[in-house]
Amino acid sequence: MLALAAFAVPSQGVAADEYTRRAVATTQLSVTDLAAGKRDRLEFGIGEFKGWLDRRGEWYVEGDVSHVGLLCAEYETGLRFGKGSPGCTNIEWLSEVHYGSRRTQCNGATVRHAAWHNEPALEGQFDRITCAERVIRCTGNCK
Repeated sequence: MLALAAFAVPSQGVAADEYTRRAVATTQLSVTDLAAGKRDRLEFGIGEFKGWLDRRGEWYVEGDVSHVGLLCAEYETGLRFGKGSPGCTNIEWLSEVHYGSRRTQCNGATVRHAAWHNEPALEGQFDRITCAERVIRCTGNCK
């Protein structure tokens, strides 16, 4: 069904102050496209995050982000999309990371982030996308 891999080190193309959560995109057919058999929206995620990408290039992601320590840091949640083999290995990234949320977190807080972005360039890539990666960027007192 869904596969998820958590990485302790940044994946290719992600800076050292960022970490990722990767998931295989699953498909959901909309009622209007059932006759044509075309995917209208990809859904992805498991556990602490989930989201979707639609055929027009609009995406949404939500999930918890935890901060360690008392001093504050600023966290941003973003997504990028790619095409990979089963389990999202050997990924060819089809988009850059785009961020949609920015929150300041302090005192060991876990905060629910929700992000939305419209990326029209993904419209032409939609049928190739099999993987989504949530990227968290931290600035400040990051541990």
